[in-house]
Amino acid sequence: MTAKSDRICAVVVTFNRKELLEECLAALLSQTRPLDEIIVTDNASTDGTEDIIRTRFADITYVRLAENIGGAGGFHEGMKLAFEKGHDWIWVMDDDAIPMADALEKLTNCPMMPEDEVYALASAVLNRDGSTFLTHHRRVFDAKTLKERVIGAERYEDDYFQMDTASFVGLLIRREAIEKVGLPLKHFFIRFDDTEYSLRVREKGIMLTVSDSRVVHDEHGASSDKSTLRRQPFDWRDYYGFRNRIYTYKKHSRSGLRFYRNLFIDTLLVIGVILVFRHSKFQSTKILLRGTLDGLQGKLGKNIDFLPD
Repeated sequence: MTAKSDRICAVVVTFNRKELLEECLAALLSQTRPLDEIIVTDNASTDGTEDIIRTRFADITYVRLAENIGGAGGFHEGMKLAFEKGHDWIWVMDDDAIPMADALEKLTNCPMMPEDEVYALASAVLNRDGSTFLTHHRRVFDAKTLKERVIGAERYEDDYFQMDTASFVGLLIRREAIEKVGLPLKHFFIRFDDTEYSLRVREKGIMLTVSDSRVVHDEHGASSDKSTLRRQPFDWRDYYGFRNRIYTYKKHSRSGLRFYRNLFIDTLLVIGVILVFRHSKFQSTKILLRGTLDGLQGKLGKNIDFLPD
């Protein structure tokens, strides 16, 4: 359990989803273990988000960024502010996360929390109606094969379990972790910033999922039709996914030779899938190869000028 004097701050990143943000903030304000502060980092929303915050959530710390710097930039800036304010733990999530009322209390009651080597704890993530664990949010990582494996639903029968990588959906991060590994890489813009950050934290300490701490996640736009997803052309979001994944795996690989061999094989496989299944084959191949090259070269930032309209 945390010490009673420990200060906990929630950091929520939002962009043009004021209805979801209202749900998230209402849930945070209803926690049975009250938060000491809530920081909202707004990526320059244009849908009236600022008006909602000013009128309905005046006690929340609201930071409006001058431009959209993506989820990675938003978490970087929000966590930086929370750290500078001296908080002992920082609970991060997107605006589409709705923590159950006792989610934070369950995290802070984890018997492993006082241990110095525990650097982060995560809530279990559920689908919108709360009926199913979204297991892809909590994973283990093999540095030799450079593969992430989803932790199966059966592990959620345990009170808590170790993980290597986690999404920023209900991840509670210890101050000491930030002191040791720094902040998320804001130049990732979107995608894989949470995986890269998790791997840095995991190198220094233990990360745990606490099974009875629950956060509902609105998997907006997710399709269960895998055949439809497989046919869709890659877009600018996929560019960031390819680039940031390759940058991360190269950084954390234990074998340079194995990394390049696996990358070559994986790239050929993806090109094969593009040629057989995907629409806009030229666009998809271009995005794959540009993301791959930029990831290898460490060319980060908001690089989307080359993409088609």
